Amino acid sequence: MINLDVFESPGLLVYPDRVKRNIAKAIEMVDGNPSRLRPHIKTHKTKEVNDLLLEAGINKFKCATIAEAELLALSNAPDVLLSMQLIGPNISRFQQLKEAYPSTRFSSIIDDIHAAEALNEAFEGKNTGVYIDLNMGMNRTGIRPEKAFDLIQQLRRLPHVSLRGLHAYDGHIRDKEFQEREKHVNSDFVSFYQLIDQLDTKDLELVVSGTPSFLVHHKNPLFTCSPGTFVFFDAGYAALFPENTFEFGVEIISRIISKPTETTICLDLGHKSVAAENPIDNRVRFIDRPEWILKSQSEEHGIVEVGNSSAYQIGEIVTMVPYHICPTVNLHSHLQVIDGGLWEVKARNRRLCY
Repeated sequence: MINLDVFESPGLLVYPDRVKRNIAKAIEMVDGNPSRLRPHIKTHKTKEVNDLLLEAGINKFKCATIAEAELLALSNAPDVLLSMQLIGPNISRFQQLKEAYPSTRFSSIIDDIHAAEALNEAFEGKNTGVYIDLNMGMNRTGIRPEKAFDLIQQLRRLPHVSLRGLHAYDGHIRDKEFQEREKHVNSDFVSFYQLIDQLDTKDLELVVSGTPSFLVHHKNPLFTCSPGTFVFFDAGYAALFPENTFEFGVEIISRIISKPTETTICLDLGHKSVAAENPIDNRVRFIDRPEWILKSQSEEHGIVEVGNSSAYQIGEIVTMVPYHICPTVNLHSHLQVIDGGLWEVKARNRRLCY
C-alpha cells in the first residue's frame, strides 16, 4: 500500500511501472517493431521517460521545441524530428544545436519554399534534413498533399537541404466511435496516398498519427507512428481508447484545505496546477469519487461540489487524472516518483543551453 501522506500537493505523481507498460503496449501495437515508432515527447518533457523509451529499443523521436530536441540529445537519442517550421532566430539556435550534438541526427519540417530557402542559406556548405509538413485537415500548419509535389520539386533544387520524409499529423481526428474515426482517417488520407504514388518513397520516412488515430495507423507497416500522450495517458484520451489499452501513468495529488459550504470543499488545486483549457467541469476526473464536480478555480484553489462536505476532513488526500496531461505536466517543475525521487520536467523551459 502506497503512503501518499509523504507527497506534496498540489503535484503530479508518476508511476514508472505503468509508464513502462504503456511503452511496451505501444511497441506491441506496431507488431513489436520499435523502429515504427517516433514518439512525441511534448507530453512528458523529462529525460527519465526519454531513457525508458530508448531502453525499450525506440531510437527515433519527435518534439515541438528546440529545448525538447536538446533534452533528447542529452539522452543520446540517435534521431530527432523537430516538428516546427524554423523561422527567425530559431534557425541559428537549430544550427548551434546540431553543432553541439553531432551524434544526434536532427531534422525539421517545412511547408513553404521561402522557409526552405532560408534553411538552405543558413546551412551553406553543410546540409540539413527536412520533412514536408502536410495539412491533413487540421488546418493548423502544413501544405495540402495535392500541392506538395511542386514544393518537393522546388526543394530538390536546394543544395543544402535534403528531403527525409513526409509528416502527416492528424490531431483533429478524434471521433469517439472507432469505426467513425477509421472512416475519417481513410477519407482524409486519400490525398496522402495520391501524393506518395507520385514519389519514390523508398528512402522517405512516412510519419503519421496523433494519439487517437494511432489506433488506425499502427496497422499500416509503411507508416512510422508518432503518438505522445500514450506514455502518461489522460482522461481525454481514455474516452477514445478501448479499456485497458493504456494506463494512467501520472496522477494529480491534492488535499482538502477548506470546507466553505455544506456541499462544497476547497482543494489546493488552482488553474496553476492543471490545464485550464477545457470547461471547468471537464478538467479532471476524480479517481475514487467520480460523482464529484469541479465547480470553479482560481490561481491556487479549486471548489468541488461533493454533496455533503461534513463527510470529509481537512487535510484529506484527493487524487485525480487530468483531461489533458500535456499542458498539465508543463505547469510543474518536477514529477514526484511514487517509489521515491523526483523527475525534473526539464524541457518545460523554452531554453536549456541552445
